[in-house]
Amino acid sequence: MIQSHVKVLLIEDDEDDMVLVSGLLREIQTARFELVWESDYERGLARLSSEPFDICVLDYRLGAHNGVELVGEATKRGCRVPIILLTSQDDLDVDLAAMNAGAADFLNKGKINAAVLERAIRYSIQQRKVQEQQIKLLMEQAARAQAEAANRAKDQFLAVLSHELRTPLTAVLMSVSAMEQEQDIPARSRELFSIIKRNVDLEARLIDDLLDITRITRGKLELRKEVVDLHQQIREAVNTCCGSEIEQKQIIVSIHTDAQRHHVFGDPARLQQVLWNLIKNAVKFTPELGRIDIRTSNQEGSGFAVQGKEKAPSAAALNPEPRAANRSPSIVIEVTDTGIGIEPEALPKIFNAFEQADRKITREFGGLGLGLAICRALVEMHGGTIRARSTGRNQGATFVVELPLAPAPLHKNGANGQPAAPARTPDRGVSILLVEDHTDTARAMTTLLHRRGYDVRRASNMAEALKEASDTKFDVLVSDIGLPDGSGLELMRQLLAKGPVKGIALSGFGMEEDVNRSRQAGFSEHLTNPIDFKQLEAAIARVTG
Repeated sequence: MIQSHVKVLLIEDDEDDMVLVSGLLREIQTARFELVWESDYERGLARLSSEPFDICVLDYRLGAHNGVELVGEATKRGCRVPIILLTSQDDLDVDLAAMNAGAADFLNKGKINAAVLERAIRYSIQQRKVQEQQIKLLMEQAARAQAEAANRAKDQFLAVLSHELRTPLTAVLMSVSAMEQEQDIPARSRELFSIIKRNVDLEARLIDDLLDITRITRGKLELRKEVVDLHQQIREAVNTCCGSEIEQKQIIVSIHTDAQRHHVFGDPARLQQVLWNLIKNAVKFTPELGRIDIRTSNQEGSGFAVQGKEKAPSAAALNPEPRAANRSPSIVIEVTDTGIGIEPEALPKIFNAFEQADRKITREFGGLGLGLAICRALVEMHGGTIRARSTGRNQGATFVVELPLAPAPLHKNGANGQPAAPARTPDRGVSILLVEDHTDTARAMTTLLHRRGYDVRRASNMAEALKEASDTKFDVLVSDIGLPDGSGLELMRQLLAKGPVKGIALSGFGMEEDVNRSRQAGFSEHLTNPIDFKQLEAAIARVTG
């Protein structure tokens, strides 16, 4: 027997047959049977449908009803107890009807003994357990498929939402850039333009954070690793992420690159994102005339664990458990500010996603509470650690990033040891086919390109672009991916079929798979909205240089 205690419901209107079955059960030595007897059809059906039994033994003849009817009714009520039907003679029609109704087995009373009954009970219970396991597996598979479909739908929704939010921001940036080039713009207006650009940049960062946290929690964020000079990354982060805000608040930023070894093996864009977030936070939370110190040093026996993952961790990685230390040489980056500080009770949860330690501060400074969670996930994907220190409110804060070192590259110049050639500035006579269906973006972009001396042909859809390409020659295709009558990817493929084409893709979709699709279609560059004019012109310089 597959279990030591078996609870049996016997539905039998003949007391002699009840005594027979009870005696047979006592003869079986492999299990202890607890027998419950019901002689009435309705009471038996009620107990079978409502109480937990391991097996039901059911007589075929039950007054005005029969056992096949009871099996069918119990099955309709969702009863999962295996049922063995007892008949008084070999009747294939009855046996077939019982099996079709849902009975697990059938036995002839005239041929039954303890061994036959034991085998039937054991087989019926075992088969029902197998069926239950199969049903559970199918339900799990269905639930998993449903969850995966929901995740795909959510991914698609977030991607489309990102695209729709980003696209108007490019029009704003391009329009502001065009107005900034006007000679007679008052100084006050230029200050307002800076505010607009800064807030557009903030809006784009919030969109990026939402997408990044989604990629991280689903394990879809991948790293493209190479040897990276962190000292160079720090300087670039300070210069590019918040230079105007530093000047406006008159914050003193001091960089102390004391680390003798400062190369790591990592994704330069993601490491830049970590540094950008930490420095941006320091600037945001430091008042006017404050100070920010960025310092690097080397540790010969660091206490972090090398995770060694190149793909994003799961959702649990945003709140990980401590791991065993690995004594590897490392570089330590400390970003210290004289800002609003962090309360001691908030320190343990400051790196949790969507954590808002202080509602008042959140309302004053904005943000979604995602930046530090993303920083931790990215740092740990590089095998490092990140932590925060602060003695309390208005006492400033220090964020410490520790990463394993990598050997410095042999040559800091070109691949053969010669100085690398600077990127060539393109001739202003470069001709561009601009394909953009967003009218405001196309108008502002065309204005800026004309002012910089580029020859621009415009098209608002795929058909117009193909006609322009057949009528005139051009040096660079700058095309939106989403077009009213097709795709920029298909446009690029059709143009390449006629001859070589250099292309720059513009899109509100910026995930790795989106960039890869652009590359596969033949584009040399993929720019994700919102795009300012400096980004576009740098991309033009790269593809023409």
